[in-house]
Amino acid sequence: MTHTNPTINNSHQTKDEQPTPLNPQGYSRIQPTAELIGLHHQTLRRWWKADKFPKPINVNGIPMFRNSDILRFIESQQSVSEGV
Repeated sequence: MTHTNPTINNSHQTKDEQPTPLNPQGYSRIQPTAELIGLHHQTLRRWWKADKFPKPINVNGIPMFRNSDILRFIESQQSVSEGV
């Protein structure tokens, strides 16, 4: 199985800059997470409410996803698509 390291695209990056790798110990906001997964942010909200995606935690009033949960979700989706 080939592993790709998920990255967050930053709209302020130039063409020559590489996207920032997702730190497993960090947190991500809704919009960058939705872009990483390839979903609209409202779809992501519906998915976590339907238990299809890990729920965010509240960090100072801001919903944030644990990057480790995002990485686990991506790996599980890759496993399903590869038929493992």
